[in-house]
Amino acid sequence: MSKFFKGAISSSDSSDSEESEIEVPTHRAPITRDFAYPSDSEDEGPKRVVRAQKDKMYGDLKEQIRLGRNAKNIKDMSKLLTSFESLGKVYEKTKTVIARENLTVPRFFIRYLAELEDFINEQWEDKEARKSMSKANSKSLTTLRQKVRKYNKDYESEIGSYREGPDPVGYSSGAAEDDDEDQEVELPKAPVAAEKTKAKEKPVKKFVESGSESEGESDWGTDSDEVSSESDIDLEGKAMEELRRFFLKKDPSEKKPKNRDRDKDPRKKQAKPVDEDGGREWIVVAPTEKSLFPPNTEITHEIFLKKLIEINANRGKKSTNRKQYVKHLQDLYKIADDHNLGPGILAKILLAVISALFEVNMKTSEAMPFSQWLKTRETISGLFDLLNENRNVRIMMVTKEDGENLSNPLEPYTMHGSMILLVKRLDDELTKIFQLADCHSTDYIEKLKGEKEICTLIEKAQEYVESNPRDIFDQSEILTIYGLRIEHLYYKYAADDVETAALMERHCKVIYSDKEAKLQRQRAMLCQIYHHALHDRWHQAKDLMLMSHLQAIVDHSDASTQILYNRTICQLGLCAFRHGFIREAHQSLSEIQNTQRAKELLAQGIPPRQMDKTAEQESKERSNQVPYHMHINLELMECVYLICSMLLEIPNIASHEYDLRRRLLSRSFHYQLKLSEKSPLIGPPENTREHVVAASRAMLKGDWRKCVEYIINEKMNAKVWNLFRNSEKVKEMVVQRIQEETLRTYLLMYSTIYNTVSLETLCQIFELKKQKVYAIISKMIIQEELNATLDEPTNCLIVHRIEPSRLQVLALNLTDKLAQLADTNENIIEPRGTRAGYTGPGNWYLQRQERGGGADEKQRRQGGGIFQAKTMGDRRVMFNTDSSKRAWGGAGQRQQGQRRENKPRF
Repeated sequence: MSKFFKGAISSSDSSDSEESEIEVPTHRAPITRDFAYPSDSEDEGPKRVVRAQKDKMYGDLKEQIRLGRNAKNIKDMSKLLTSFESLGKVYEKTKTVIARENLTVPRFFIRYLAELEDFINEQWEDKEARKSMSKANSKSLTTLRQKVRKYNKDYESEIGSYREGPDPVGYSSGAAEDDDEDQEVELPKAPVAAEKTKAKEKPVKKFVESGSESEGESDWGTDSDEVSSESDIDLEGKAMEELRRFFLKKDPSEKKPKNRDRDKDPRKKQAKPVDEDGGREWIVVAPTEKSLFPPNTEITHEIFLKKLIEINANRGKKSTNRKQYVKHLQDLYKIADDHNLGPGILAKILLAVISALFEVNMKTSEAMPFSQWLKTRETISGLFDLLNENRNVRIMMVTKEDGENLSNPLEPYTMHGSMILLVKRLDDELTKIFQLADCHSTDYIEKLKGEKEICTLIEKAQEYVESNPRDIFDQSEILTIYGLRIEHLYYKYAADDVETAALMERHCKVIYSDKEAKLQRQRAMLCQIYHHALHDRWHQAKDLMLMSHLQAIVDHSDASTQILYNRTICQLGLCAFRHGFIREAHQSLSEIQNTQRAKELLAQGIPPRQMDKTAEQESKERSNQVPYHMHINLELMECVYLICSMLLEIPNIASHEYDLRRRLLSRSFHYQLKLSEKSPLIGPPENTREHVVAASRAMLKGDWRKCVEYIINEKMNAKVWNLFRNSEKVKEMVVQRIQEETLRTYLLMYSTIYNTVSLETLCQIFELKKQKVYAIISKMIIQEELNATLDEPTNCLIVHRIEPSRLQVLALNLTDKLAQLADTNENIIEPRGTRAGYTGPGNWYLQRQERGGGADEKQRRQGGGIFQAKTMGDRRVMFNTDSSKRAWGGAGQRQQGQRRENKPRF
């Protein structure tokens, strides 16, 4: 029937048979006019249903789960593998919807993964059934097992929580759930599920229980019943078991127990809510966990240790649930504490718990979750408290597992292990957490609180070591705990530097006393030097560095020690700069800055991937990275280095202006100067490097005020100078050194122009005291940098004009080159002489003459000639024309090579 006639016919005029054909929609959409020709075929076609994107995605997931369960029922592994791969692809598309709407992972999806994993493990363990499988099914089962295990690792926590609290009996399956599945995920408790079941079964109760209704209504039901039944549940695709439950008033498995005394339990009554309409009751079956010990078992030391060994035997296996393993150990600890089995067993269980917590995350490249790290630290701290309360419990490395005493209270409780190594491993895990965290986020600040926790634990471990006999611990353990204390102390600045210096000295002496531990001694010494330099104890740090000879032996150390050495050298250079020792600061910082790899050498970042590095080398570099809160500011270090180079190089450039062979003190600084000179347009400086280059140009002109303006301003204060603790003193030092070096540069640059210079004029220009100017000029005259004399009566500087001009300097250089060329040509023709002891080119000729000169002379007279001389330009080139050509070839090649090397370059 077409839509035109349907719209005209009312519901009252239609017959019962017509009502059965007409669909009654739950929500009638507004009628819209269509100007196309009406078609009778439009009514028979399927109607479009508008669904949300989440419902559509969930429907696709449930369809794939249904196909997978069908394949699982018939044990068709090939179809099951195909269904699982399709399920993974569909869920990848669903992830975007879940992330956009801030939803959790669907409960039915996790339930199916757990069921599939259990089914595969069951089939895999049944070896007889595997042998009877076809080749395609056997191959598909192997592939499916690997893919499921790999895929479920991403949802290990969700699957674990599902296994701890699985769905109760009667909870609807994933393939048969309606579109409200996400609500069941949020509220998976039994009462809510009961309400859903009751709401779905209300139309069925009317169909089964109503006896007063008419025969037509009992057969077909009312319109509202039809609508509710169609909207609540869809009978297509239901499993036979669910259809059976649908038409039953009460499940056979939910029979009332015969023992009526159990019904008197109030907890049971609360767990059985009765339907308001007098329908069936909902029974909640709580998951019961298997007890570790059988009931009414007398727990003794032997039985308990046997159970502990049994649980520890599953440690490390792939099939073992690590979280469940930790839970079993915690239950054992409670049982041992309740039955007073002694501190030895409690300590042994805590050791196993700590090891299990470390092994929850098996990937060494990933860091432990910070919450789990806190639990591990708390457990280790509790074990230290237990050991401090019970001095007869000893955890030693020398004790073997077979010789452990856990139950005999007459002797000290001994067990194998090391508390110090546990603390060391916990410290390494914290470092890994810092390395993998985002250093610019608030999460890093939260994790930085772990630094205080680990320092407290290290102090507790140190007190434990000092309060117990030394024979309990190995010497390496003692060095390890003192080394940890030093490495968490050396980079922190303390206001009370006297106390921290004494504390650092006391800890370092313990390590210095052991001459066998060379690596620990190197690291302790570097940490102490770093600590001295950080607190501006320059002389102590310099003396310790010179006396230790670490520069010679650090190349043979490991990578972490070399990184610590580089950090110490940089900190030493910054300390020298703060004290005004410019040359020492430049020498220390140049070792790192001249390499152009400061970030890599200080382990404060990884350079871009290079072709010559393997993945293993890159992972090793990442493991050696220094945490962000221990970094040295690279921009500050570069600025200090450039300022030191400016103060040293600019006077050197002025004194050797026309000397082409002058010695460069800093190649990187000269590179920056040349780069700025090549720039077609020099604008205002933007970064610290450009500020120093602009200040260098001003210093070379003798304008010290302009130089100071470039070095000290608001931008440079924010980036550099405010990072110093005593920034005002450092800026005063820098201004004073700029005035002094600008004066030296001015005198060296313009000494050929002046005959006499008044000292008072110099004092006014550079704003220096007369004594300071007098001292600078006198030092320059003594070091023969300036050819001048001081006239005290007139208070003037008399300059002597003995410096050559630029033309004279170039002429002298040309003369040197020509003399060098003449010496080269003389060496080439030297074999024609009879100088004794000559071993240069052409030495073969002298040796040939000594052996038999008569034959050669005879051959020469006949016209053959040993060699001939041919003049080519202003150079003499020698060649041979006789049988000695082979011997002369090598010498000729060497002569040509020498001529190329000695060719003058203007």
